[in-house]
Amino acid sequence: MRPQVEPSAPSARRSGRLPLHMECAGMPTQRQRIWTALRRHQPATAEQLQEHAGKPWVSVDQVQHYLTELTAAGWVQQAVKPGRRRGGQQFTAASYVVARDAIEAPRTGKSATAGLGVLAMWRAMRALKEFDYQDVAAAASIPGCQVKASTAKTYLLLLARAKYFAVIRPAKPGTPARYRLVRDTGAHAPAVTRRKCVFDRNLGAITWEQSVQEVGDVQ
Repeated sequence: MRPQVEPSAPSARRSGRLPLHMECAGMPTQRQRIWTALRRHQPATAEQLQEHAGKPWVSVDQVQHYLTELTAAGWVQQAVKPGRRRGGQQFTAASYVVARDAIEAPRTGKSATAGLGVLAMWRAMRALKEFDYQDVAAAASIPGCQVKASTAKTYLLLLARAKYFAVIRPAKPGTPARYRLVRDTGAHAPAVTRRKCVFDRNLGAITWEQSVQEVGDVQ
């Protein structure tokens, strides 16, 4: 699993994206804001959704990109297709409606695959009595979503630091550590942010982050 690097506050403002822990602690994600706006105000154009989703935190380009992915995945469809004058100049903006409804914003593109893998690992840990990273990778791998052992190893290491597990058997050369889940906080899989924090959507809180010393050690 490649932990995603979280943007700093200034760059986040420029891109329209808030850091994960800010988005989830009492604030919906950018994707959720767009999806909720569409469900409430359909049919709507990208510009209208930008207004309803929270301009300037969400740019119209980001709205359009998500709408394109949702359309390709069958979640939305165009209610009004864009019209054009002679010479190809557009004068009617496309508007969209929900084709398949859901409360939570659908994951699309690369985030869909990554999100499924993390969720599958979390569900595997909740179901297994005890496990190591190899068990979790095997249990989480399903057709269309293969979880690498190295991905599971990294994810378990960070969750172990966040005190989600009881150690059944410590790691030793050639033998991975075995764990039991003792901090089952809910259905949402804890997420690893780009700065290698563990953020738990169930709690709306960061449950582990690198210390200043740890950050300095890897510089």
